[in-house]
Amino acid sequence: MNRPRRSVLEYVASFLLAFALAVFIWLNATRTEDPIQTRFLEVPVSFVGLPADTVLVSGDQDTIVQLRLEGPRSVLQEVTPEDFVATVDLSQVPPGQETSVEINVVGSQPGATISFITPEQVDVLLEQQVTKRVPVEVDLRGTVARGHTQGEPLLEPGEITVSGPAGRVGQLDFAQVTMFLNNAVETTTESIPPIFYDQQGRVASVTGLQLDTNEVVVTVPVEESAGFADKLVTVVWTGEPAPGYRLLSVSADPPSVLVEGRPAQVNRLTSVRTEPIDITGLTSSFQQAAILDLPEGITTEADQNVMVNIEIEPILTTSTYNRTPDLIGLGSGLEAVVVPEQVRVVLFGPLPVLDSLVEEDVRVTLDVFGLGPGSYSIEPRVDVPDRGIEVRSIQPTAVTVAIAEPEASTGGIASASPLAATRTTRSGGSGLSPAICTLLSSGTWSLDLAKLCTGRQIAR
Repeated sequence: MNRPRRSVLEYVASFLLAFALAVFIWLNATRTEDPIQTRFLEVPVSFVGLPADTVLVSGDQDTIVQLRLEGPRSVLQEVTPEDFVATVDLSQVPPGQETSVEINVVGSQPGATISFITPEQVDVLLEQQVTKRVPVEVDLRGTVARGHTQGEPLLEPGEITVSGPAGRVGQLDFAQVTMFLNNAVETTTESIPPIFYDQQGRVASVTGLQLDTNEVVVTVPVEESAGFADKLVTVVWTGEPAPGYRLLSVSADPPSVLVEGRPAQVNRLTSVRTEPIDITGLTSSFQQAAILDLPEGITTEADQNVMVNIEIEPILTTSTYNRTPDLIGLGSGLEAVVVPEQVRVVLFGPLPVLDSLVEEDVRVTLDVFGLGPGSYSIEPRVDVPDRGIEVRSIQPTAVTVAIAEPEASTGGIASASPLAATRTTRSGGSGLSPAICTLLSSGTWSLDLAKLCTGRQIAR
Protein backbone atom coordinates (compact mmCIF):
# COMPACT_ATOMS: atom_id res chain seq x y z
CA MET A 1 0.00 0.00 0.00
CA ASN A 2 2.84 2.40 0.73
CA ARG A 3 4.46 1.80 -2.59
CA PRO A 4 1.64 3.11 -4.71
CA ARG A 5 1.44 6.25 -2.48
CA ARG A 6 5.10 6.90 -3.05
CA SER A 7 4.60 6.47 -6.75
CA VAL A 8 1.93 9.20 -6.77
CA LEU A 9 4.12 11.52 -4.75
CA GLU A 10 7.04 10.90 -7.02
CA TYR A 11 4.82 11.59 -10.01
CA VAL A 12 3.60 14.90 -8.55
CA ALA A 13 7.14 15.96 -7.62
CA SER A 14 8.38 15.12 -11.08
CA PHE A 15 5.52 17.16 -12.64
CA LEU A 16 6.22 20.20 -10.49
CA LEU A 17 9.91 20.00 -11.22
CA ALA A 18 9.25 19.76 -14.94
CA PHE A 19 6.81 22.70 -14.79
CA ALA A 20 9.29 24.86 -12.90
CA LEU A 21 12.00 23.96 -15.35
CA ALA A 22 9.73 24.87 -18.27
CA VAL A 23 8.86 28.23 -16.71
CA PHE A 24 12.52 28.93 -16.10
CA ILE A 25 13.39 28.09 -19.67
CA TRP A 26 10.50 30.28 -20.96
CA LEU A 27 11.58 33.26 -18.83
CA ASN A 28 15.15 32.97 -20.03
CA ALA A 29 13.98 32.85 -23.63
CA THR A 30 11.70 35.85 -23.10
CA ARG A 31 14.44 37.92 -21.46
CA THR A 32 16.74 37.14 -24.34
CA GLU A 33 14.21 38.42 -26.90
CA ASP A 34 12.81 41.35 -24.77
CA PRO A 35 15.47 42.34 -22.21
CA ILE A 36 14.87 44.61 -19.20
CA GLN A 37 16.12 48.16 -19.86
CA THR A 38 16.27 51.58 -18.17
CA ARG A 39 14.90 54.83 -19.61
CA PHE A 40 14.72 58.45 -18.33
CA LEU A 41 11.64 60.58 -18.92
CA GLU A 42 10.70 64.21 -18.07
CA VAL A 43 7.14 64.95 -16.92
CA PRO A 44 5.65 68.43 -16.15
CA VAL A 45 4.35 69.01 -12.62
CA SER A 46 0.83 70.30 -11.96
CA PHE A 47 -0.20 72.18 -8.79
CA VAL A 48 -3.60 71.11 -7.49
CA GLY A 49 -5.76 71.75 -4.44
CA LEU A 50 -5.06 75.51 -4.14
CA PRO A 51 -7.12 76.73 -1.16
CA ALA A 52 -9.74 79.39 -1.75
CA ASP A 53 -8.65 83.06 -1.53
CA THR A 54 -4.97 82.15 -1.82
CA VAL A 55 -2.39 82.51 -4.58
CA LEU A 56 0.80 80.61 -5.28
CA VAL A 57 3.60 83.11 -4.75
CA SER A 58 6.67 80.87 -4.65
CA GLY A 59 6.92 77.68 -6.68
CA ASP A 60 7.85 77.32 -10.31
CA GLN A 61 4.73 76.71 -12.37
CA ASP A 62 6.98 75.15 -15.03
CA THR A 63 8.56 72.57 -12.69
CA ILE A 64 9.73 69.39 -14.45
CA VAL A 65 10.25 66.05 -12.66
CA GLN A 66 12.65 63.45 -14.09
CA LEU A 67 11.70 59.76 -13.87
CA ARG A 68 13.91 56.69 -14.16
CA LEU A 69 11.88 53.81 -15.58
CA GLU A 70 12.70 50.10 -15.75
CA GLY A 71 10.94 47.42 -17.77
CA PRO A 72 11.00 45.37 -20.95
CA ARG A 73 12.37 47.11 -23.98
CA SER A 74 9.12 46.66 -25.89
CA VAL A 75 7.21 48.45 -23.11
CA LEU A 76 9.67 51.33 -22.61
CA GLN A 77 9.75 52.07 -26.32
CA GLU A 78 6.03 52.91 -26.22
CA VAL A 79 6.14 55.09 -23.08
CA THR A 80 5.47 58.87 -23.44
CA PRO A 81 5.25 61.72 -20.87
CA GLU A 82 1.46 61.64 -21.28
CA ASP A 83 1.44 58.18 -19.63
CA PHE A 84 2.41 59.78 -16.29
CA VAL A 85 0.81 62.45 -14.09
CA ALA A 86 2.99 64.42 -11.63
CA THR A 87 1.10 66.56 -9.10
CA VAL A 88 1.78 68.71 -6.06
CA ASP A 89 -1.12 68.86 -3.60
CA LEU A 90 -1.44 72.37 -2.10
CA SER A 91 -4.58 71.70 -0.07
CA GLN A 92 -2.69 71.27 3.23
CA VAL A 93 -0.13 74.08 2.73
CA PRO A 94 -0.60 76.90 5.29
CA PRO A 95 -0.60 80.49 3.86
CA GLY A 96 2.37 82.72 4.58
CA GLN A 97 4.77 79.86 5.32
CA GLU A 98 7.18 78.31 2.82
CA THR A 99 6.56 74.54 2.79
CA SER A 100 8.16 71.55 1.06
CA VAL A 101 5.54 69.39 -0.63
CA GLU A 102 6.13 65.90 -2.07
CA ILE A 103 5.69 65.33 -5.79
CA ASN A 104 3.32 62.45 -6.48
CA VAL A 105 3.76 60.56 -9.79
CA VAL A 106 1.24 58.05 -11.14
CA GLY A 107 1.82 55.96 -14.30
CA SER A 108 -0.71 54.31 -16.59
CA GLN A 109 1.63 52.05 -18.58
CA PRO A 110 1.81 48.48 -17.18
CA GLY A 111 5.27 47.00 -17.13
CA ALA A 112 7.06 50.35 -16.73
CA THR A 113 8.29 50.64 -13.15
CA ILE A 114 9.36 53.97 -11.62
CA SER A 115 12.64 53.32 -9.83
CA PHE A 116 13.72 56.93 -9.14
CA ILE A 117 12.19 60.44 -9.05
CA THR A 118 14.06 63.78 -8.99
CA PRO A 119 13.23 66.15 -7.46
CA GLU A 120 11.06 64.39 -4.93
CA GLN A 121 9.80 67.64 -3.33
CA VAL A 122 9.20 71.27 -4.27
CA ASP A 123 9.16 74.38 -2.04
CA VAL A 124 5.99 76.46 -2.28
CA LEU A 125 4.66 79.61 -0.62
CA LEU A 126 1.00 80.56 -0.54
CA GLU A 127 -0.39 83.98 0.35
CA GLN A 128 -3.86 85.31 0.90
CA GLN A 129 -5.53 86.94 -2.12
CA VAL A 130 -6.44 90.54 -1.16
CA THR A 131 -7.94 93.59 -2.90
CA LYS A 132 -6.90 97.20 -2.28
CA ARG A 133 -8.04 100.58 -3.63
CA VAL A 134 -4.96 102.63 -4.49
CA PRO A 135 -5.44 106.45 -4.76
CA VAL A 136 -4.31 108.25 -7.94
CA GLU A 137 -2.36 111.53 -7.91
CA VAL A 138 -1.55 113.86 -10.84
CA ASP A 139 1.78 115.55 -11.53
CA LEU A 140 1.30 118.62 -13.77
CA ARG A 141 4.33 119.78 -15.74
CA GLY A 142 4.51 123.18 -17.45
CA THR A 143 1.94 125.96 -17.38
CA VAL A 144 -0.98 127.23 -19.40
CA ALA A 145 -0.50 130.06 -21.90
CA ARG A 146 -0.32 133.67 -20.76
CA GLY A 147 -3.74 135.16 -20.29
CA HIS A 148 -5.28 131.81 -19.36
CA THR A 149 -6.27 130.26 -16.03
CA GLN A 150 -5.85 126.61 -15.05
CA GLY A 151 -8.68 124.86 -13.18
CA GLU A 152 -8.54 121.92 -10.74
CA PRO A 153 -7.51 118.69 -12.55
CA LEU A 154 -10.17 115.97 -12.77
CA LEU A 155 -9.16 112.26 -12.58
CA GLU A 156 -11.25 109.36 -13.78
CA PRO A 157 -11.00 107.09 -11.87
CA GLY A 158 -9.62 108.66 -8.72
CA GLU A 159 -8.71 105.19 -7.33
CA ILE A 160 -7.51 101.97 -8.95
CA THR A 161 -8.57 98.58 -7.55
CA VAL A 162 -5.62 96.17 -7.31
CA SER A 163 -5.95 92.43 -6.50
CA GLY A 164 -3.16 89.96 -5.76
CA PRO A 165 -0.99 88.43 -3.02
CA ALA A 166 -1.21 90.27 0.30
CA GLY A 167 2.57 90.73 0.47
CA ARG A 168 2.71 92.64 -2.83
CA VAL A 169 -0.60 94.50 -2.74
CA GLY A 170 -0.03 95.68 0.83
CA GLN A 171 3.18 97.47 -0.23
CA LEU A 172 1.40 99.73 -2.75
CA ASP A 173 0.91 103.31 -1.52
CA PHE A 174 -0.35 105.40 -4.47
CA ALA A 175 -0.42 105.68 -8.28
CA GLN A 176 0.68 108.75 -10.22
CA VAL A 177 0.01 110.14 -13.71
CA THR A 178 2.10 112.90 -15.30
CA MET A 179 0.59 115.47 -17.68
CA PHE A 180 2.39 118.18 -19.67
CA LEU A 181 0.46 121.43 -20.28
CA ASN A 182 2.83 123.04 -22.81
CA ASN A 183 1.20 126.50 -22.83
CA ALA A 184 -2.29 125.08 -23.25
CA VAL A 185 -4.95 127.57 -24.35
CA GLU A 186 -7.99 125.30 -23.95
CA THR A 187 -9.23 122.50 -21.74
CA THR A 188 -6.96 119.47 -22.22
CA THR A 189 -7.88 115.79 -21.77
CA GLU A 190 -5.48 112.84 -21.97
CA SER A 191 -5.52 109.11 -21.14
CA ILE A 192 -2.32 108.31 -19.24
CA PRO A 193 -0.99 104.96 -17.89
CA PRO A 194 -0.37 105.24 -14.12
CA ILE A 195 2.90 104.48 -12.33
CA PHE A 196 2.63 102.81 -8.90
CA TYR A 197 4.78 103.62 -5.86
CA ASP A 198 5.34 101.65 -2.65
CA GLN A 199 5.34 102.96 0.92
CA GLN A 200 9.03 103.84 0.63
CA GLY A 201 8.34 106.09 -2.37
CA ARG A 202 9.94 103.73 -4.86
CA VAL A 203 8.43 102.64 -8.17
CA ALA A 204 6.60 99.35 -7.62
CA SER A 205 5.94 96.71 -10.26
CA VAL A 206 2.35 95.55 -10.71
CA THR A 207 3.19 92.74 -13.15
CA GLY A 208 1.05 89.73 -12.28
CA LEU A 209 -1.44 91.80 -10.26
CA GLN A 210 -5.00 92.40 -11.39
CA LEU A 211 -5.97 96.05 -12.10
CA ASP A 212 -9.48 97.28 -12.85
CA THR A 213 -8.02 99.81 -15.32
CA ASN A 214 -4.71 100.44 -17.06
CA GLU A 215 -5.28 104.14 -17.85
CA VAL A 216 -6.45 107.26 -16.04
CA VAL A 217 -8.29 110.03 -17.91
CA VAL A 218 -6.96 113.43 -16.80
CA THR A 219 -8.86 116.62 -17.63
CA VAL A 220 -7.34 120.03 -16.93
CA PRO A 221 -9.82 122.93 -17.40
CA VAL A 222 -8.22 125.96 -19.10
CA GLU A 223 -10.04 129.27 -19.55
CA GLU A 224 -9.11 132.71 -20.84
CA SER A 225 -8.50 135.24 -18.11
CA ALA A 226 -10.54 138.43 -17.96
CA GLY A 227 -9.05 140.98 -20.36
CA PHE A 228 -7.19 138.39 -22.40
CA ALA A 229 -8.33 136.58 -25.55
CA ASP A 230 -7.01 134.86 -28.68
CA LYS A 231 -8.10 136.73 -31.80
CA LEU A 232 -7.73 135.66 -35.43
CA VAL A 233 -5.41 137.70 -37.65
CA THR A 234 -7.06 139.19 -40.76
CA VAL A 235 -4.56 140.04 -43.51
CA VAL A 236 -5.41 143.21 -45.46
CA TRP A 237 -3.93 143.79 -48.94
CA THR A 238 -4.32 146.30 -51.75
CA GLY A 239 -3.70 146.21 -55.49
CA GLU A 240 -3.60 143.37 -58.00
CA PRO A 241 -0.78 141.14 -59.31
CA ALA A 242 0.76 141.81 -62.69
CA PRO A 243 -1.33 140.99 -65.79
CA GLY A 244 -1.38 137.24 -66.40
CA TYR A 245 -0.93 136.45 -62.68
CA ARG A 246 -3.41 135.77 -59.90
CA LEU A 247 -3.48 135.86 -56.11
CA LEU A 248 -3.64 132.23 -54.94
CA SER A 249 -3.77 132.53 -51.14
CA VAL A 250 -3.07 134.82 -48.21
CA SER A 251 -2.34 133.44 -44.71
CA ALA A 252 -0.92 134.55 -41.37
CA ASP A 253 1.50 132.60 -39.19
CA PRO A 254 0.44 132.25 -36.41
CA PRO A 255 -3.23 132.50 -37.42
CA SER A 256 -4.15 134.14 -34.09
CA VAL A 257 -2.57 136.35 -31.42
CA LEU A 258 -3.23 136.88 -27.71
CA VAL A 259 -4.52 140.39 -27.05
CA GLU A 260 -4.97 142.22 -23.75
CA GLY A 261 -7.27 145.07 -22.81
CA ARG A 262 -10.43 145.97 -20.98
CA PRO A 263 -12.73 142.91 -20.90
CA ALA A 264 -15.62 144.65 -22.66
CA GLN A 265 -13.35 145.98 -25.40
CA VAL A 266 -11.63 142.62 -25.86
CA ASN A 267 -15.00 140.85 -26.12
CA ARG A 268 -16.15 143.26 -28.87
CA LEU A 269 -13.04 142.61 -30.94
CA THR A 270 -13.71 139.92 -33.57
CA SER A 271 -10.27 139.84 -35.18
CA VAL A 272 -6.99 141.71 -35.43
CA ARG A 273 -6.27 143.35 -38.80
CA THR A 274 -2.86 143.95 -40.35
CA GLU A 275 -1.79 147.16 -41.99
CA PRO A 276 -2.42 146.98 -45.78
CA ILE A 277 0.13 145.07 -47.86
CA ASP A 278 0.56 146.27 -51.46
CA ILE A 279 0.69 143.46 -54.05
CA THR A 280 0.44 145.69 -57.14
CA GLY A 281 2.34 144.29 -60.12
CA LEU A 282 3.79 141.28 -58.25
CA THR A 283 4.69 138.16 -60.22
CA SER A 284 5.91 135.78 -57.47
CA SER A 285 5.05 134.62 -53.94
CA PHE A 286 6.63 136.31 -50.96
CA GLN A 287 6.65 136.43 -47.17
CA GLN A 288 6.99 139.44 -44.90
CA ALA A 289 6.47 140.47 -41.29
CA ALA A 290 3.09 142.09 -40.69
CA ILE A 291 2.35 145.14 -38.60
CA LEU A 292 -0.86 144.74 -36.59
CA ASP A 293 -3.40 147.55 -36.72
CA LEU A 294 -4.58 147.40 -33.07
CA PRO A 295 -7.44 149.48 -31.71
CA GLU A 296 -6.58 151.95 -28.98
CA GLY A 297 -6.41 150.22 -25.61
CA ILE A 298 -5.62 146.78 -27.10
CA THR A 299 -2.07 145.45 -26.83
CA THR A 300 -0.20 142.24 -27.60
CA GLU A 301 2.97 140.71 -26.23
CA ALA A 302 6.10 142.34 -27.60
CA ASP A 303 7.53 139.05 -28.81
CA GLN A 304 4.44 138.09 -30.86
CA ASN A 305 5.59 138.29 -34.48
CA VAL A 306 3.14 137.62 -37.30
CA MET A 307 4.43 136.58 -40.73
CA VAL A 308 2.18 137.00 -43.78
CA ASN A 309 2.49 134.47 -46.62
CA ILE A 310 1.17 135.64 -50.01
CA GLU A 311 1.13 133.15 -52.88
CA ILE A 312 0.99 134.44 -56.45
CA GLU A 313 1.06 132.22 -59.54
CA PRO A 314 0.74 132.69 -63.30
CA ILE A 315 -2.66 132.14 -64.86
CA LEU A 316 -2.56 128.90 -66.84
CA THR A 317 -4.37 128.88 -70.18
CA THR A 318 -4.25 127.54 -73.72
CA SER A 319 -3.32 129.28 -76.96
CA THR A 320 -3.66 128.17 -80.60
CA TYR A 321 -1.05 128.76 -83.32
CA ASN A 322 -1.19 128.00 -87.07
CA ARG A 323 2.27 127.30 -88.47
CA THR A 324 3.61 126.36 -91.91
CA PRO A 325 5.88 123.31 -91.50
CA ASP A 326 9.57 123.53 -92.40
CA LEU A 327 11.10 120.62 -94.31
CA ILE A 328 14.31 119.26 -92.82
CA GLY A 329 16.67 117.11 -94.83
CA LEU A 330 15.08 117.49 -98.29
CA GLY A 331 17.54 116.08 -100.82
CA SER A 332 19.36 118.35 -103.27
CA GLY A 333 17.44 118.93 -106.50
CA LEU A 334 14.17 117.62 -105.05
CA GLU A 335 10.93 119.49 -104.56
CA ALA A 336 8.06 118.69 -102.18
CA VAL A 337 4.39 119.45 -101.71
CA VAL A 338 2.94 119.52 -98.14
CA VAL A 339 -0.77 118.91 -97.61
CA PRO A 340 -2.26 120.63 -95.69
CA GLU A 341 -0.18 123.77 -95.92
CA GLN A 342 -0.46 124.66 -92.20
CA VAL A 343 -0.53 122.74 -88.90
CA ARG A 344 -2.68 123.80 -85.95
CA VAL A 345 -0.80 123.68 -82.61
CA VAL A 346 -2.49 124.10 -79.19
CA LEU A 347 -0.14 125.06 -76.33
CA PHE A 348 -0.85 125.12 -72.58
CA GLY A 349 1.12 127.14 -70.06
CA PRO A 350 1.45 130.40 -68.14
CA LEU A 351 -0.44 133.23 -69.79
CA PRO A 352 2.51 135.72 -69.66
CA VAL A 353 4.77 133.21 -71.38
CA LEU A 354 2.25 132.39 -74.10
CA ASP A 355 1.63 136.10 -74.74
CA SER A 356 5.36 136.72 -75.17
CA LEU A 357 5.88 134.05 -77.86
CA VAL A 358 6.90 135.31 -81.33
CA GLU A 359 6.64 133.59 -84.71
CA GLU A 360 10.04 131.94 -84.44
CA ASP A 361 9.31 130.50 -80.97
CA VAL A 362 6.72 128.01 -82.24
CA ARG A 363 8.29 125.98 -85.03
CA VAL A 364 6.78 122.98 -86.84
CA THR A 365 9.18 120.76 -88.77
CA LEU A 366 8.89 117.68 -91.00
CA ASP A 367 11.85 115.32 -91.15
CA VAL A 368 12.28 114.04 -94.74
CA PHE A 369 15.95 113.17 -94.45
CA GLY A 370 16.89 110.34 -96.78
CA LEU A 371 13.48 110.21 -98.50
CA GLY A 372 13.36 109.91 -102.31
CA PRO A 373 10.56 110.70 -104.75
CA GLY A 374 7.17 109.49 -103.56
CA SER A 375 4.27 110.33 -101.23
CA TYR A 376 4.74 110.02 -97.44
CA SER A 377 2.69 110.49 -94.26
CA ILE A 378 4.88 112.27 -91.71
CA GLU A 379 4.14 113.31 -88.11
CA PRO A 380 4.94 117.00 -87.48
CA ARG A 381 7.36 117.91 -84.73
CA VAL A 382 6.69 121.00 -82.63
CA ASP A 383 9.52 122.89 -80.93
CA VAL A 384 8.70 125.50 -78.25
CA PRO A 385 10.84 127.30 -75.64
CA ASP A 386 11.43 125.43 -72.39
CA ARG A 387 9.49 127.86 -70.21
CA GLY A 388 6.81 125.67 -68.68
CA ILE A 389 4.90 125.27 -71.95
CA GLU A 390 3.14 122.01 -72.80
CA VAL A 391 2.03 120.93 -76.29
CA ARG A 392 -1.58 119.87 -75.83
CA SER A 393 -2.48 118.90 -79.42
CA ILE A 394 -1.24 118.91 -83.03
CA GLN A 395 -3.76 118.91 -85.90
CA PRO A 396 -3.45 117.06 -88.10
CA THR A 397 -1.36 114.44 -86.37
CA ALA A 398 0.21 113.52 -89.74
CA VAL A 399 0.59 115.44 -93.03
CA THR A 400 1.15 114.26 -96.61
CA VAL A 401 4.51 115.10 -98.17
CA ALA A 402 4.93 114.40 -101.92
CA ILE A 403 8.55 114.50 -103.14
CA ALA A 404 9.58 114.56 -106.80
CA GLU A 405 12.47 115.49 -109.07
CA PRO A 406 12.06 118.69 -111.16
CA GLU A 407 11.64 118.37 -114.97
CA ALA A 408 13.08 121.03 -117.31
CA SER A 409 11.03 122.58 -120.16
CA THR A 410 12.34 124.61 -123.12
CA GLY A 411 9.31 126.79 -123.34
CA GLY A 412 8.86 127.40 -119.65
CA ILE A 413 5.57 125.47 -119.75
CA ALA A 414 5.19 121.99 -118.22
CA SER A 415 4.49 119.56 -121.04
CA ALA A 416 4.25 116.43 -118.87
CA SER A 417 1.39 117.62 -116.63
CA PRO A 418 -2.15 118.52 -117.52
CA LEU A 419 -1.97 121.32 -114.95
CA ALA A 420 0.36 124.31 -115.25
CA ALA A 421 1.92 126.03 -112.25
CA THR A 422 4.79 128.28 -111.32
CA ARG A 423 7.53 126.34 -109.45
CA THR A 424 10.40 127.34 -107.22
CA THR A 425 13.09 124.68 -106.92
CA ARG A 426 15.28 124.07 -103.89
CA SER A 427 18.08 126.09 -105.51
CA GLY A 428 15.82 128.89 -106.81
CA GLY A 429 14.60 129.87 -110.29
CA SER A 430 11.20 129.91 -111.98
CA GLY A 431 9.46 129.17 -115.23
CA LEU A 432 9.40 125.37 -114.83
CA SER A 433 6.44 123.04 -114.33
CA PRO A 434 6.55 121.26 -110.93
CA ALA A 435 7.52 117.66 -111.46
CA ILE A 436 5.26 116.69 -108.56
CA CYS A 437 2.29 117.43 -110.80
CA THR A 438 3.60 114.92 -113.35
CA LEU A 439 4.26 112.41 -110.54
CA LEU A 440 0.71 112.61 -109.22
CA SER A 441 -1.24 113.33 -112.43
CA SER A 442 -2.26 109.73 -112.80
CA GLY A 443 -3.26 109.27 -109.17
CA THR A 444 -5.97 110.59 -106.88
CA TRP A 445 -5.78 114.35 -106.37
CA SER A 446 -6.79 116.32 -103.33
CA LEU A 447 -8.11 119.88 -103.54
CA ASP A 448 -4.86 121.21 -102.03
CA LEU A 449 -2.70 119.42 -104.60
CA ALA A 450 -4.89 120.72 -107.37
CA LYS A 451 -4.41 124.28 -106.13
CA LEU A 452 -0.67 123.70 -105.93
CA CYS A 453 -0.38 122.49 -109.47
CA THR A 454 -2.49 125.40 -110.76
CA GLY A 455 0.03 127.85 -109.34
CA ARG A 456 -1.57 128.88 -106.06
CA GLN A 457 0.87 127.05 -103.70
CA ILE A 458 4.58 126.49 -104.01
CA ALA A 459 6.61 124.22 -101.64
CA ARG A 460 10.31 124.47 -101.22
